[in-house]
Amino acid sequence: MSEPFSTYIIRLLIALVIGAVVGMERELKGKPAGIRTNMLMCIGSCLIMIISIEVARMAGRVADPGRIAAQVVTGIGFLCAGTIIRSRFHVAGLTTAATIWVLSALGLAIGAGYILLSLVGVVFIVLTLTLISFAERAIIRRREGHIIQLDLESREGIIGTILELFSVSEITSEAREVNRTGENWTAIFEYTSSPERHHELMERLSTLDGVRRISEL
Repeated sequence: MSEPFSTYIIRLLIALVIGAVVGMERELKGKPAGIRTNMLMCIGSCLIMIISIEVARMAGRVADPGRIAAQVVTGIGFLCAGTIIRSRFHVAGLTTAATIWVLSALGLAIGAGYILLSLVGVVFIVLTLTLISFAERAIIRRREGHIIQLDLESREGIIGTILELFSVSEITSEAREVNRTGENWTAIFEYTSSPERHHELMERLSTLDGVRRISEL
């Protein structure tokens, strides 16, 4: 090896610790990619970067040290895709996928010897995952997402009347699904609003002629 073996051991240990720090935050929030996943991701990226550097140095000028390491960027995309879960109306796991992606970048940086840069990077990552979450919760308290299902009487014009109520309440809504088969019609609406306007809309819908039942999904 071109550098002392102890240098690479230190880099792997730093990658292990950084992966554990980020993984601890994810574990405390009950995310699918916890401590072990993030530790393995960071140390694996670091090891691949070390191997890339050593292979390139052994081969001389004809080898590209970034060729093997570049495959981490491609391969990590498959792992990130596995953490994203899309249900009928919601998408979950985007932050976890982004964390895994940026953690692989930290592993590559550590393996290349950019220790200080990696330490600054992990500070920014942890601050983003913790401090920004408080701001997100403050925003959510003011504007919450809602999905409601309305059981309606089968008559023409009722959907338009409902949309007018949304407009009167100053709420922008999207009709996700409308079923007009048989005598019982159903309509599913998705929207974002403050708690006050949501409560106001629920009162108006409950008194609207033709609305049999309101269910929040």
